Amino acid sequence: MKKKLKSVRTRAFTAAGLLASAFLLFSGPASASGGEAGTISLRDQGFFWVGVRTKQVEVPGRAGQPPTTGHAIEGQMYVGFQLPARKRHPYPLVLVHGGGGQATDWMGTPDGRDGWLDYFLAAGFDVYFVDRPAHGRSPNSRAYGEQLGAPPTTEFIANTFTKQSKQYPGGGAADSREVAQHTASSEPGPTVSNAILKENLAELLDRIGPAIMVTHSAGGAAGWLAMEARPQLVKGVLAIEPVMGITNTLAPLITFEPALAPGEQIETESLPPEGEGLAPCRLQPKGKVHTVPAYAGKPVLFVVSPLSFPMFTPTVHCSVHTLNQLGAKATLARLKEDYGIDGNGHFMNEELNNGEIARKVFIPWLSSIK
Repeated sequence: MKKKLKSVRTRAFTAAGLLASAFLLFSGPASASGGEAGTISLRDQGFFWVGVRTKQVEVPGRAGQPPTTGHAIEGQMYVGFQLPARKRHPYPLVLVHGGGGQATDWMGTPDGRDGWLDYFLAAGFDVYFVDRPAHGRSPNSRAYGEQLGAPPTTEFIANTFTKQSKQYPGGGAADSREVAQHTASSEPGPTVSNAILKENLAELLDRIGPAIMVTHSAGGAAGWLAMEARPQLVKGVLAIEPVMGITNTLAPLITFEPALAPGEQIETESLPPEGEGLAPCRLQPKGKVHTVPAYAGKPVLFVVSPLSFPMFTPTVHCSVHTLNQLGAKATLARLKEDYGIDGNGHFMNEELNNGEIARKVFIPWLSSIK
């Protein structure tokens, strides 16, 4: 489904702009009103779902009537898209949000500034953005688990992610308006299997053609699964502090060379830390390396902030080594050391300097993929 734009419109009338306007209307004054990415004009925008699976279910009868059967939908993944009036790059971006989030993670910040979606559009990229199954506009279902998990608290978000940041709007405390705004979008789970996510990504890529995956946090699995599912259609992966799991939890969905025997696990060994403050890495031993043919030569950029402790800042270099052992062409961008961008935590998409990160780090690398 899509809505044609009969005339070129500025950012204020894009879907992201409308969302930001509603956000501001119902959440009180904000420190900024958007527009930092520049004027955005669209040639088209819309949405659709992939992975729409029907399942026969029994429907209770009404007013004493016997039950009937019907067909419910499960496993679906929402896909929104915005296409700039002036497309300046050959490949669209597919944005995949992190754990508990939704596509709105890319659309704005808790204090009303432009999100990374706006910066990508302003740079001339066609952009597709998903709500992973059981998140946002991809409704949850009891079919994914008997009970919903406990909803995340503002204290969990603050203590795990935002309090340590020096760039989070409002300071990142649990009782701040900005952390409450972030937590409002969080999905408690459960979610669908990685096998379903892989199928959904394959269907999406078959529909839109060659693309660059842009993933964040728990959305990282989408990049690794998409490369495996459609290696000819994934032109690169921008992995922003992503989860991994390729050699363990995702391994049953990955084709390795040499192939794994039934029940075989990929062997790894612990190596000494490479420097002060860096965690030791577990990598495949030399001479016993399994590769992933689908990853061969694929450009992957890992991006890490200086204050994502303890999950990412000390460990992302290990993810880079893992991808390169598997055959990819992975590099690492540390915001502070490589770009002089300091003070960021894990939710850098929402932080005060998110535009600087997009312009200095993301867009030049994405633009280099031809």
